[in-house]
Parts: sequence; C-alpha cells; structure tokens
Amino acid sequence: MAIIIKGLSVSKGIAIGKCYVLSRGQIRIEEEIIEQKLVSKEALHFDKAIKKTINQLKSIKNKISPSIKKNVGLFLDTHILLVKDEAFLSNIKNKIFKKNFSAQWAVYSEYLDIEKSFNNIKDSYIKQRIDDINHIVNIILENLNVKKNKIKKISKYFAKHIIVTDELSPADVLLAHESKVLGLISEFGGRSSHSSILTTSLEMPTMVGVKNALNIFKNDDEIIIDGNEGIIIINPDLKALKYYKNLQQKILKKKRLLSNISLKKSITLDKQKIELMANLELPHELKIINQKSIDGIGLFRTEYLYTDRKDLPTEYEQFIAYKKIVKKMQNHPVIFRTLDVGSDKEIPENIKTGSIARNPALGLRGIRHSLSDQVIFINQIKAILRAGYHGEVKILLPMITNLSEVSTALKLIDKAKIILKTEKVKFEDNVKVGIMIEVPSSAVLAHRFAKHIDFFSIGTNDLVQYTLAIDRIDDEVNYLYDPLNSAVLSLIKTTIDAGKKNKIPVALCGEMAGDPNYTRLLIGMGLKSFSMHPSVIPEIKNIILNTDTRKLKKISYQIIASDSPAEQNSLLIKLNSLS
Repeated sequence: MAIIIKGLSVSKGIAIGKCYVLSRGQIRIEEEIIEQKLVSKEALHFDKAIKKTINQLKSIKNKISPSIKKNVGLFLDTHILLVKDEAFLSNIKNKIFKKNFSAQWAVYSEYLDIEKSFNNIKDSYIKQRIDDINHIVNIILENLNVKKNKIKKISKYFAKHIIVTDELSPADVLLAHESKVLGLISEFGGRSSHSSILTTSLEMPTMVGVKNALNIFKNDDEIIIDGNEGIIIINPDLKALKYYKNLQQKILKKKRLLSNISLKKSITLDKQKIELMANLELPHELKIINQKSIDGIGLFRTEYLYTDRKDLPTEYEQFIAYKKIVKKMQNHPVIFRTLDVGSDKEIPENIKTGSIARNPALGLRGIRHSLSDQVIFINQIKAILRAGYHGEVKILLPMITNLSEVSTALKLIDKAKIILKTEKVKFEDNVKVGIMIEVPSSAVLAHRFAKHIDFFSIGTNDLVQYTLAIDRIDDEVNYLYDPLNSAVLSLIKTTIDAGKKNKIPVALCGEMAGDPNYTRLLIGMGLKSFSMHPSVIPEIKNIILNTDTRKLKKISYQIIASDSPAEQNSLLIKLNSLS
C-alpha cells in the first residue's frame, strides 16, 4: 500500500527510484582532559586532521565535472575557508595547550561555543550557517578517528538511487550529483542552507525537513519525489508510477523549451513589458545567472556580511563587497536591502543589543534595529552610496510600518551623504530609496508613503504572515498560510494602485513572485515587476510570453472579491488556462 508524506521542497522536479537509507549521525563527544606530556602530540594529531580535511574537500572539488564546477565550486571553497579560519583554529589550539583538552574535545567544545550564539534561531538564513560549521566539525572529528569507518560514503554504488539521510552537507550533495543519485531526502535542513541552494543549482529533486525519515523509509523501497507539490510517495501503485513517468517527460520537454527562451525579452502577447529581476543572498549566486536574461537584481540581501563573525564589517569592507556586485551587473540596477535582522532572521551576536525579545516577530527587527543603532546603519548606507558611483544602485528599507521611520531613515541617508562629501569620497548622490511593503499598515497607507519614496517592493512572505497572524515556519499553523487570502490580495492591489497613481515603480519580491501559479493573477492586478530566485526566471518568462494582459483583469478582480477559497482556486485555474 502506497504511503504519502510531506516535506519541504528545496529543489523542484520529479525523481523515481529505489531508496537507500544512509545515516550520517550526530557526533557527541564526552569531555576529555589529557596529561600535560601528551599535549604536543595531541596538537600534532589535530594539525594532521585539519590538513586531511582540507585535502578531502579539495579532492571532492577536483572531481566535480567541468560543466558545473564554475557554479558550485565556491560552496566547497567556503567550507575550506571555514576549516582554515585563524580564529577557529586558534581557539581550538588554545584549548589543547592551555586547558589540556583532547583534540576531539577541543574541536567539539569550540563547536558548542559557536552554537551558543545561534540559540533560538528558527528556519532562517543565519541558522543555516551553523549547519556549515557542523558539517566541517563532523569531518574533522571523523579524521580524528572519532567515528572511523562507521559512515558509508556516497559513491557510484548509489547511482540511480534516492538517498534518505538525516542531514546533508554540500559535499554530500556534490558527491550525490557526481554519483548519478536521482534525488535526496533529509530529516533536517531548510531552504537557505548551502546544501539546499546547491540542490537547486544542480536541479536535483530534494526534500528536507522530513521528520523521522530514517525510520519511515526502508532500503529498496520504491520512491517518488514530487518536488513541485512537496510530497513523497513510498511504494506507489502502477497507476501512480505511470502518471509520474509521463510527468517527468513533460518536465524534460518543458525544460528544453525554457532553455530556448531564456534570452528573450519578457514581453506579453499584447506588447506589455514585464520586468524580471533576481533575488540574491550571496555574491557567488551571480555566477548562476545570465545577465542578458534579467533586468537587474531586485533584492540583494546584505545580511551575509554580518554573520559568522565576531566583529562588524567596516564601511570599506562593505563598499568593496557591494562594488564587486555592482560592477558584475554592469548596466543593470542592484537593489540593496539594508540590514534585516530580527524575528526568524536572528540578530547576530556581533550586533545584538538589549534583552531577548519575548516575541521577536513583533520586536526589534528590520528598520527598527537600524534606527536603534544608527552607526551601523549610516556605515552601511555610506558603503552603498560609494558602490553607486560604479553603477546603478538603489536602497531598500525593510519592515517599514510608519512614516516617521521613513522620515528618520531619509535624514540619516542625507547625513551619510554629508559625511562622504566631508571625507571627499566619490559616491552617487542621486540614489533612489524604496521601502518594503510587508506589514498591513504600510500597505494600507501606501498612498501616503508613495509621496516620500521612489519605489515599493512587496515582500509577500511577511505580508501574508502578518496579515493572517500566522507563523509560516510553525508546523502546527502554517497550513493556514495562504497568499490567495482576499485580505492579502487586497493589500497587494492597494499597493500596486498607490504606486500607479503616484507614478512610482512597484515590484514584488516574495515567494509569490517565483510561483508560476500566481504570475497571471499578479499581472492582472497591475504588477509590472517581479523579483525571484534566478532558477525560476525562465519558467515565469515563458508564462509572460504567452499571456495577453487584456484577458486577465476581470478574473483577477473576481479572485480578490471572492470569499470562498474553493472558488478562488477554481478561478485561478481558469485564469492560468487562458490561451
């Protein structure tokens, strides 16, 4: 009998194959104090393990096929840099020499110290960075013979299998790809982890967050991963197998079609230009996009510069990082969102202030944090303005709830300009400033905000969450997370109308932008600019190329006005079936 279970899809597509359960396991080390005479020998043992770890990671990178090395090799480079990090190595060495810790206890103790700074982090970008540290610590400990020969490595033995495991490292993903593994299922993980980003880049169907997976799945179970719907079917019947094999062929055919249209301009059948931009979290993601296929970077998340470090990035450090991005994008605009921490985007230890919020989602996050620590904000603004001298940049302010926040932020931006003029540093004086529309108050008052800023960017992830009072990463209530809710759609429409009336651009950069189910609906509501993960741009562009906007308005309004979820979905299907 077939069993259907749900998980978090981080890479779309269909995979059909036999299951192999591969437990990676969590290393747990007991405290171990060694004799003084053994300290030097233990330090040498540690040095050898570090050298072996670096060589292993380099070996994996060298085995990557040339066709993907350019795009994904940096993930392993990141891990190599973590292993080589001077502060990381120094702290471990000090624990060996000064505290007489065994090498394995020193490594694990340092990991525990790092982990403490990431307590209470939910499913967020920053949380996923501790996963990277966990991966390299596990490798180091393996090389210290803590778990020698207990783990079976991913190899060609697993070709044409679907791997079920408890956790995935970037190295695991790369080895799986090179070994012709069909798909991956993991008990742990999130969308923002390096492993998940890799599976998307490699187009390997992957599900994470599948609770108790190691106990549910058995070796040689027939498995179907439906990464499009976020479901896994165990031991499907013949009818289901036939359906998904046909679906696989349709997807391959569609993929070939999409590859041929990637460089076409995103213009509808009735000659309406729809702007398609990319959301990026890390600089290396620039390598996976074709600049000719997009209209710019609609959302560049700057948090990466502040994470995994004990100090704050300097203005100059930020400037150099932003300048590289701007220059790589040549004549395309880059929209930098200022530091957005708080809620599920945990505040890094290096900038944490005050007590822990009882309700982080309603606490010191986004622009509130920036205005509470104006030095950090001004330094970031100065860096963005300086990068603007080398290409078109825009500033995007997150979590705006009232006009006073905008007024204060604009004054601080002017102050940053005055400082730069005093310092006689080259910068762009006419940088446009926009705000994120991601809470109901900013959407309701969009017509007022429009008189003070240059553009809107609708963040639907938070807008849905705050409008419906639903934590989208809470398994007990996230089934209520519904972008089609009439209240949500009304707020989006209000924002679009406010932008149109005041002649300022409106973009949408939440997950809705990259969901093909909503493309025509949003266009029908008047949206002319989308920003999304680069991997989904071709599919969205294909929809745009085959859309006549004149046919969308009536049904789109009916969807907004409907009080019935069933009717809304029916109308949406009708809308998406228009030729």
